[in-house]
Amino acid sequence: MTATATSCALSHSDVHRLLSDHSADARIETLTKLVSSLEGDTLAGPEREIATDILHRFAADAEAAVREAVAWQLHNSALLTDALATKLARDIGRVAFPVLRNTKRLSDEFLLQVIAERDAEKHMAIASRWNVSPRLADAIVETANIKVIACLLGNGGARIADPTLHKALDRYGHLSVVNKPMAERESLSLPVVEKLVAYVSEDIRSNLVERHHLSPVLVAELLKRGREAATMLLLKPLAGNLDELEVVVRHLDRDARLTPSLMLRALCAGDVELFTTGLAVRAMVATENARLLIWDDGPLGLRAIFEKARFPIALLPPFRVAIDVVKETGYDGGAGGTGDGRHDYQVMALARVFEDCGAIEDRLVDDLLLQLFDQKSDEVIDAAMTQAGMPFHPIRAVHR
Repeated sequence: MTATATSCALSHSDVHRLLSDHSADARIETLTKLVSSLEGDTLAGPEREIATDILHRFAADAEAAVREAVAWQLHNSALLTDALATKLARDIGRVAFPVLRNTKRLSDEFLLQVIAERDAEKHMAIASRWNVSPRLADAIVETANIKVIACLLGNGGARIADPTLHKALDRYGHLSVVNKPMAERESLSLPVVEKLVAYVSEDIRSNLVERHHLSPVLVAELLKRGREAATMLLLKPLAGNLDELEVVVRHLDRDARLTPSLMLRALCAGDVELFTTGLAVRAMVATENARLLIWDDGPLGLRAIFEKARFPIALLPPFRVAIDVVKETGYDGGAGGTGDGRHDYQVMALARVFEDCGAIEDRLVDDLLLQLFDQKSDEVIDAAMTQAGMPFHPIRAVHR
């Protein structure tokens, strides 16, 4: 980026012009020749000290264009000291960009501080660095800037940990600018690929299936799980409006999407009315009658509505355990449906279901329990597993 020809060396006429012409263009032209002279070792002793002092003055120039020229001239130069690199990186985005993107000497600690400044141009520079550490990658995803996140995912030099990839998918996976570059990354883990399958277009999905040797049966199941998780997110705003909720639930039933896994998701997530309404629609009974059967303290009510809903009787145990948690906690999913109450209920429900039903040797129950974790935060999952006394994350265990 710097000029090296002899004709570009600094001359007395350049100094005279600098004194008489106060424009930014004049200072930038002088800067180019100044850097050439310093890099070419044509200056020594006091002359070199004066030239270096002028260079530092240019880095503090009132004109952003001059400071930007300094950054581009020095970002890969031996003249760039730690102090000067820090000064330029702390400047406005357009000045900081070449240094933040290209200078290797900047530490992760410093770059994390820059990311915290909430400057999108600086974020973009860091996301496109030749080497982005997992810590930086996670901080970039936390910026919530889709363009920057897409840049990070498309950067082959970025080392992005699985939890960060999952976070990006959970928040922005429905956007092609996010899921497409992620799908093109090398060495994706199987859990990430499986989650990614539900978000990408058919063409990208086919490529993922071929690259990672996924079976068609698994892909079909993953797509169903992804659709159910998305359905849960769409239904949450309707939980307080029972009339609208029933209309939507009936529509899902007509499309054969009111499955046992969707119902257990709702129950363990704390969406009690969604669960009750869904089971009533499946069983083709009035919601109030379904409520009496579901919450009956005897052993036959829930079994009876399960049979009418045409749900496998083998799946009764996890539903019964979750219902017991609702009764014990008094959680109704209504006024207390958000905040700590919902979080605490989810942790307890997941923990108890896995603790009481994890040892059941039935493939239907195994599959149902594993699907419970879609769209759950790591905090809820880890707390539930700790409470249940399980030594590792159940989803990770599937792929060991």
